[in-house]
Amino acid sequence: MEKNLILLFGCTVLKIVALSLLGYFLINKWKRQSKKYYTDFPFLMSITFFGYALAKIYDLCLYYIFRDTPDLELLTEFDPTLLIIVKIRFVLCPVLVIAPYLVLMMMIWFQDRVRTQKIIGVSWIILSLLSIIVVQNYSQILIVNALVAFPIILLSIISFFVLNHQKKLHEINSLVLAIAWSLYVCTQLLRPLWITLGSGTWGLTWVGELVELLTLVMIGIGFIIPANYRKIQGTNLMKTAVY
Repeated sequence: MEKNLILLFGCTVLKIVALSLLGYFLINKWKRQSKKYYTDFPFLMSITFFGYALAKIYDLCLYYIFRDTPDLELLTEFDPTLLIIVKIRFVLCPVLVIAPYLVLMMMIWFQDRVRTQKIIGVSWIILSLLSIIVVQNYSQILIVNALVAFPIILLSIISFFVLNHQKKLHEINSLVLAIAWSLYVCTQLLRPLWITLGSGTWGLTWVGELVELLTLVMIGIGFIIPANYRKIQGTNLMKTAVY
């Protein structure tokens, strides 16, 4: 087994462990709350991290199955069975993984408009699944993947920058989240490049996995540590009380 493939397996396993730990930490944080709701940030993000870890386990299988494939594009185009295998991966992520995150965004922007949340959420899931079902090759799947995931990620970047500017939701660190998601987008734009570099079917994909992991850990930290302006507000209140 070549070096790049071994490194890819190693980085993917590391990613699975890290995502699982983040999900475990957040679900325990949610359980310790006095009042628990299924729309709470820790619960939704724990589901997202656990779902992403499951998708990476599936990736391990794909990396092994296609380890000796000279042209993944042609293989998925002419072999319907393998195309279905790849499609299942993209149903897991981004569709099922991003769904809880979409709920989170809907809670931020349409907090008291439950009907609007349901319409947008269900429409996004249906359109995403239909898009993945009708694609005919690997390149089309990658395009659909971007169309499915990036609008929500872009919305989250805008949302967290706005929340940080308005100093809202002090229980999360909106600035860290906005920066982390921006970096995550950069890793996704560079991801196709890694596969073309190095030897073997997957090239230097392991580098992309490792860099992406760093941004995901940043996202996890953003949901764990409170915002800095929470401390500032607390200090100001103490000063006001003294005077």
